[in-house]
Amino acid sequence: MRALLPGPVDDVDIHAYYGAGWLDRGGVRVNFVGSVDGGSSANGTSRGLQTTGDNQVFAALRDLADVVLVGAGTAVAEGYGPINPSSQRRAGRRARGLREVPPVAVLSRSLRLDPDTPLFAEAQPTARTLVLTCEAADAEVRRKLKQVAEVVDCGDDTVDGALVRAALEERGLTRILCEGGPSVFADLARDGVVDELCLSVSPMLAGPGPGRIVSGDAWDAPADLALVGLLEDDGALFCRYRLTA
Repeated sequence: MRALLPGPVDDVDIHAYYGAGWLDRGGVRVNFVGSVDGGSSANGTSRGLQTTGDNQVFAALRDLADVVLVGAGTAVAEGYGPINPSSQRRAGRRARGLREVPPVAVLSRSLRLDPDTPLFAEAQPTARTLVLTCEAADAEVRRKLKQVAEVVDCGDDTVDGALVRAALEERGLTRILCEGGPSVFADLARDGVVDELCLSVSPMLAGPGPGRIVSGDAWDAPADLALVGLLEDDGALFCRYRLTA
């Protein structure tokens, strides 16, 4: 890859690049891939937009995270399972002062989740899957999920982004990587808890149909971003933004 900001540099150490200003500070980092025309998916999933460079960034961001946060819809659509890093990646995490295996945290208001799926059933005891929900969620589903996951209420009738962040930080999970989906990103940004957006721009046109990387109710005002880094690889751009508001 080649860094375009602050100046052109070849052969970038991706872990060092994305670790700078992150490992020491932490926060909520959102990772998305989108097409040049703004689509968030191709052929129904984000996989249709992925490039070799995007896969490298995706892996590096996970290597630098304490926890991977994802919405229930995305977890189901993308077939999420527990994270199982290779021995080499575990060693890298240890060297950076991180736990060997980061847990997955699923954000769900409705608890439309199957406790028998690998995401829950195959998670390691030291990286048990978390479910972040609200008190109004179905009590019977909650009971079943509690047998295979840690269930945490983060609101009464809805899931509050600030409470989600606080719940994770209370558990020592301060480097929070959110992998979507669009409604989760929109809600977290609206709640003012997103610190950074890592956006991969795939060199393709998705065409009419796919949604954007944010969805849901309109905001009162747009969120301002500051571009703090830019990588390029085989025509794809990898933008690193800080939210300034």
